[in-house]
Amino acid sequence: MRRWTIPCSYFLTFLFTIAFHQLGFAQIDELVDQVNAAEQGTVQIGNSIFRIIKVAASILLGIAAIAFLIIREQNQDMARKVGNVILGLVIFYGLIEIGENLAG
Repeated sequence: MRRWTIPCSYFLTFLFTIAFHQLGFAQIDELVDQVNAAEQGTVQIGNSIFRIIKVAASILLGIAAIAFLIIREQNQDMARKVGNVILGLVIFYGLIEIGENLAG
């Protein structure tokens, strides 16, 4: 009758796996913490970008409104085009607000 034996290398591998599995869990926890920190940084960057775009859209809307007031009496065709630009900027600004509310 042959006796079943476990090779020493298998036994040592199993022992190291059992002994050092906590180290692996600690590394995974550290990785999760780093991912969460990076995600929070990404959210802050996204909010900053939304604010910058909103300021730019507001300034462009003001400039277009002033241009409309200046040229509305002089050139009807140009006033219509500037009016369409103003309408587009208002829609764009509204979409930015909706996107910011959905993101937050």
